[in-house]
Amino acid sequence: MSNLLKKNWFVMLVVLVFAGISIYYIYDTNKGKLKGKTVNGEDVVYAVSGEDVTASEFYDELYRNNGSNTLISLFEKAVADGGVETTDTLKENASAQADSIIANFQNNYGSSWQTYLNTALADTGYDDLESYLLTMLKINELSADYAKANFDDLKIRGISYILIQYENPDKITAEPTEDEKKRMQAVDDALKTGTFADAAIAYSEDTSTASTGGVLGIIDKNTSSLDSAFLEAALALNEGAVSDWVRSDNFGYFRIMCTAATPETLEAENTESDPYMDLVSYYDTTLTNRAIWAKAEELGMDFKGDETLENTIKDSLGVTED
Repeated sequence: MSNLLKKNWFVMLVVLVFAGISIYYIYDTNKGKLKGKTVNGEDVVYAVSGEDVTASEFYDELYRNNGSNTLISLFEKAVADGGVETTDTLKENASAQADSIIANFQNNYGSSWQTYLNTALADTGYDDLESYLLTMLKINELSADYAKANFDDLKIRGISYILIQYENPDKITAEPTEDEKKRMQAVDDALKTGTFADAAIAYSEDTSTASTGGVLGIIDKNTSSLDSAFLEAALALNEGAVSDWVRSDNFGYFRIMCTAATPETLEAENTESDPYMDLVSYYDTTLTNRAIWAKAEELGMDFKGDETLENTIKDSLGVTED
């Protein structure tokens, strides 16, 4: 990996600006003087106090301090900056988040908070909290944009549900028990005369969603946190449709409603938050990496024929060619 970084120093040099790696203090006045300079046939990356630092020296230090994570952090940062404009709103949000995190660290670690914060930041490849948070906000934004642009392929759905739990979770039967049938029938009767939300409030046995009318949230085909039978049934629903009873080996019996299956409806019923951001944040953990790669290709990413570098990044992001 160290040799890989050396070969691609022209790509990695922006780590000094983007990743905030604390190797040396770099004088801005040296930027113009170093253009095209070499020492013993090797490119000079920067100079400190009149001493030239070559690509090999720079990347030996870079790799020693940060390892392969630096490569990925730089790539993600470069794509985020190239794909999302740095607005005042983003900067203000990053600053507000930083203040909140710092306050939390101070509350939990007292006078040692800075040490703990620096340790946590080191794992991200950054040494500046606001810079890291600004990058994460940008990545979330381009991930949400990617989800919206690939709505149909991802099978994005707004989903609500009603759960009837097993009578005895330790003795699950192949067919509903008489008690389970009675509770399920109460739900069916309520659906004939009222709304799905009202039925969920009255009869759903999932206390985490019943009070909100059974609202689960925004899911897609890559959502891995849901019961497989539930996910398959939910994705098969058209907008406004309610499923038959779906048996889950883990929880009980579900009635599932698709409240939105088009961008227009999804956005209309989620006016207080960005539904695509909710999808990225809570249900589809695979979206971010694929969004980063798609945006990099859109920006004209060029690895100069270096398949090792390209494959290293693709492997880290879990990218596979369709």
